[in-house]
Amino acid sequence: MKKNGVQDERALAQKHKIRSDTCNLLLGVLIISALVKEYIFKAPISQYTTEIICIFGAFIYINIRNIIAGNDLYNTNYSSKKLVIRSLINGFIICVIVGTVDYVYGKSVYDKFFWLFCFVFSTIVSFLGFSLMHIINKKRQKKIVEELDIEENDIE
Repeated sequence: MKKNGVQDERALAQKHKIRSDTCNLLLGVLIISALVKEYIFKAPISQYTTEIICIFGAFIYINIRNIIAGNDLYNTNYSSKKLVIRSLINGFIICVIVGTVDYVYGKSVYDKFFWLFCFVFSTIVSFLGFSLMHIINKKRQKKIVEELDIEENDIE
């Protein structure tokens, strides 16, 4: 059954905000659940794989939907310097996570070349991923501007 009545924009915006907050809360709970299972309960990865898949799936879905909707994920004037810095930080964070897991399990079999490879590889993959997202976002923004220009010209 459809409602054909006029809806108050403030009430509709509030409903959307509540749904958004619920999504953020659930993602936070999934992350905490995976961390608790890993570090407190020492559960095997098969016990929290579902949470990890849901977290990555949600982040991918949110990014794709924002691009399709035309929301500017990155500033279209995003400089390559910021992209490189973001990639370096991401590479460092990945090395810290790998090091933490290595320390927790007490293996410590990795040498300095492994850490260098880990940092360089994760930085390159991050750079490629961020670049791809930026290119797709920029193309979508350009397409939206062109559509708006066409509509504006049709009105005149």
